[in-house]
Amino acid sequence: MRKIGDIVPSPLVLLLFPLILFSFAENSWAQDFQLEATVSENQVFIGEQFTISVEVTGSSMRNVSLPVLPELEGMRVLSSTPSRSTSISIINGQTTTTTTYNFSIIARETGEYTIPPISIEIDGEERQTNPIRVEVIEKGQLSQDGRSQRPEIYLEIQVDESNPVPGQQIVASVVLFFRQGIEVTSFQPTAGWRTDGFWKEELQNISQPQAESIIIDGVRYRTATLMRYALFPNRSGELTLSGFPINVGIRTQPSRNDPFGSFFGSSANQRRVSLESEPVVLNVRTLPEASNATTINAVGDLRVERRLSKNEVVTGETIELVTQVEGVGNIPLVRRPQYNIPDGIDFFTPQENSNVERRGMAIRGDKTFTELMAPRAPGTYSLPAERIAVYDPQNRRYRYINLPAIEFEALPASNNQFTSADLRTVQLTPVTGLAVWKNSDPAGSVFRLVWFWLLLIVPAAALIVAYQKRKFDLRLHSDRAFARVHFADQLAQDRILHARNIVNEDRPKEIYNSLHKAVTGFLTDKLSLPEAGLSDQELLEKVTEHGLNADLLKRLRGILDKCATISYAPSGTRADFRSDIIKTEKLISELKEQL
Repeated sequence: MRKIGDIVPSPLVLLLFPLILFSFAENSWAQDFQLEATVSENQVFIGEQFTISVEVTGSSMRNVSLPVLPELEGMRVLSSTPSRSTSISIINGQTTTTTTYNFSIIARETGEYTIPPISIEIDGEERQTNPIRVEVIEKGQLSQDGRSQRPEIYLEIQVDESNPVPGQQIVASVVLFFRQGIEVTSFQPTAGWRTDGFWKEELQNISQPQAESIIIDGVRYRTATLMRYALFPNRSGELTLSGFPINVGIRTQPSRNDPFGSFFGSSANQRRVSLESEPVVLNVRTLPEASNATTINAVGDLRVERRLSKNEVVTGETIELVTQVEGVGNIPLVRRPQYNIPDGIDFFTPQENSNVERRGMAIRGDKTFTELMAPRAPGTYSLPAERIAVYDPQNRRYRYINLPAIEFEALPASNNQFTSADLRTVQLTPVTGLAVWKNSDPAGSVFRLVWFWLLLIVPAAALIVAYQKRKFDLRLHSDRAFARVHFADQLAQDRILHARNIVNEDRPKEIYNSLHKAVTGFLTDKLSLPEAGLSDQELLEKVTEHGLNADLLKRLRGILDKCATISYAPSGTRADFRSDIIKTEKLISELKEQL
């Protein structure tokens, strides 16, 4: 007969039951969520901003990490750290939390792209979103119904010359287009516009951009020029201006059919968008050969003059040879002319002084080269006539400037005048008595005296030191490259000192410009690179060739990038300024040891 009664669980079952229950609950918590990735637009225009959103929804999530974006082809991430928003809803007593992470993206290249799965860690376990398809189209591309498609707001870089020569000024205008119904409230350029292969000068800012109404492909737009730059290509070939990034504050006008627009539309319709223009490709022609003339890389409407500071000089003294280039053109890139100098003249370190004006639509000003000369012997010295070539981009040919010969006279140095001693009559008295001759004591010989050797060695040593110093000074004044290497560290320290002196004046742009000049000037002088025309990227490539270690190269890139960023959008505290000054000083010290 079967006995019926209570079933008593074994002790082992009692011990395992809480663990099984906890495991089931934990697995239930981990699965109680939804993960989804979306984009604000599946079809965007090149240069337009759109948003990638990662949304996590659940009722019992304890820990959610920031999502990690994979590498995106044809796009630029405005910020690797997403914006975050959280909402909580309670329905029938059940609480649901939704956290949304938004990434702002700029479309840079046309084509169809797949945004790979985005990784995110939820309660210690890595999860991935679904992939998303995005199509980037060109402005003006026809839709299926045959209409031209353009975004509601976009940016363009317009150049006044697409086929220049090296050194020719190009005006690049940053032009904004926006549809009727959109009001632009503000704009702010962001760091990152690379002009590799160009010398860049910002022209006088437009105080108040004026919008004009135009019709593009049957749609009414308004357009405004925000700023202008003067660009000078420094080499021939195909050069590309990268996209110009900018942040724009806009306000959309409420619809006339919206009865509440006048009450609630003024602030709700305000937003900020990031725009980027399409890259612009320029084909830079090669400069033709100048016919029997000296070239100084002068391009534009420029005049060249040459003169001496005086017509007579005493032998051994210096006289100044001054060459001045002035007018409209590539003043910052003009090189010192190499003259035919007669024998018998010593040359010293030439000095350069530039005065550049950025008013209007062209770079104008003057550049002066001052060279010190010292004749070694008396006589008449003649500097022969010179023919200087200046390229005229308007007529696409050289214009030749003839510099006449100039002479100066070297006079003999005046002889030292000595006054003769006054001779007086001396009464001679005869010596009487026995003369005794004695041999000198060898122990008291003059060659055994210390002062004798000091008097002999010290002048000789001083003569050798003076000769070496004279030789060093002559090389310092005649060899420009040697002088740049010698004074590189001192010039960098002077620029760092200037930055340190203006920290308390809250001028971040000037501080970081001075730090940028300290670093780039030190490198160009130390490596005998051109003093102007090299971009930061080209400078980094040159430095890499000298075997800099990876850590130092990374810190160098970081300093240059930060200086460029602050120059566009000044920010930071005095503590930040002092910290960056110390970092720059340490960086230059380490570069000095490795180069």
